Amino acid sequence: MRSPSGPVLLLGAAGVLSCAIVVTGYANGGPAPAAQGSPHPAHAAPSPGASGPPASLARIAAALGCRAEVIVDAQELREGGCTTGAGTFRMLTFSSDAKKRAWLTEAQAYGGTYLVGTRWSVTGPSRSALAPLRAELGGAVESGGGHGRSSRHDHAP
Repeated sequence: MRSPSGPVLLLGAAGVLSCAIVVTGYANGGPAPAAQGSPHPAHAAPSPGASGPPASLARIAAALGCRAEVIVDAQELREGGCTTGAGTFRMLTFSSDAKKRAWLTEAQAYGGTYLVGTRWSVTGPSRSALAPLRAELGGAVESGGGHGRSSRHDHAP
């Protein structure tokens, strides 16, 4: 039997790490309180730039030209995925930038290419596959070093 590798392994690792963040959030005193007037702060209206409120899973998927299949729908994070002609994408929105950074730190140890914005991240097959999404939503492209190597960051102009 062949072991999973490449994008399948990265997507599996992303799912495991997503669950770990949810569990860690509850182990550290429960879920973060919702912003006043919004029961789910990670679902706020999209923003075209890297600052301001985060883009929703639906907005990210629309920018990719697909519909997100939601895998995790928790207060701490939402995770979805879709496949387009450019490849398979995994998108996450977080209740805080600190939770996003914690997830990225763990995920980048496995390698991969990430487009990172305010409280959201998208894992894609390559920098070029993420370029149209970056042009529409902003953000910075980060590459995971994989197993001890450092990561590389390209910030939006």
